[in-house]
Amino acid sequence: MDKIKNEYFIIGRNPVLEALRAHYPIRLVIVQEGIDLKESVLNSILAHARKNDIQVLFRERSWFDRRFKIMNHQGVVAVGAPYEYKDISELKIKKNSLILILDRIQDPQNFGAIIRAAECAGVKDIIIQERESCDVTETVMSVSSGAVFHVSIYKVSNLAQAISELKENGVWIIGTDINAKDLYFEIDYKNHPFAFIMGNEGEGVRKGLLKECDYVVKIPMRGKVNSLNVSVATGIILFKAFEEKLKNGEYK
Repeated sequence: MDKIKNEYFIIGRNPVLEALRAHYPIRLVIVQEGIDLKESVLNSILAHARKNDIQVLFRERSWFDRRFKIMNHQGVVAVGAPYEYKDISELKIKKNSLILILDRIQDPQNFGAIIRAAECAGVKDIIIQERESCDVTETVMSVSSGAVFHVSIYKVSNLAQAISELKENGVWIIGTDINAKDLYFEIDYKNHPFAFIMGNEGEGVRKGLLKECDYVVKIPMRGKVNSLNVSVATGIILFKAFEEKLKNGEYK
């Protein structure tokens, strides 16, 4: 049994389990014949499926290998609805909010890794632009290890307008640029909501957006290579902000 039009495969054990935990709409779980059903993650998947009356189908290894040649399927996939983006009007801002704004991230591997790092750092809201941005695809779901199901992603037509609205609601905006004067660890991230702008893999954050920022920061580097993968840079900066807020008692 295959997916039907407008459905997605969620590929791999952790992505499937996190989708089930987040009550993502899934109609079918497909498990490889002969694998250990007592393995902890797989056991949890089957328990969630039974609890929610989701059909479980068993298929041979060759079916998985044929359908998911370049994906680490781990003998488990689920069939679910396409990802639903949120409207920016639904975004709720708190004093300890860490919001991520992505300016034209186009690679699904990067997008998935960014979502995973951001969710681990406590980010609940990610804003992307409708044009020139990677959508939430099967690859993004898999690479995020299921983190995509625990964040809200907002698509907007105009990032500058979204940034302006965040500022009007008391959010401090942190841009990132390799030529910035301020270092990311010099900023006081306590007692305010913050939004961080991470830019396109090749061009970085657009100059017009940097002009809207309260601070523009960079990560100092000592090696011969002068840039980090955007997902790595995102994790470094977000975890610094998370660390300061955690030490300040902003998370209960």
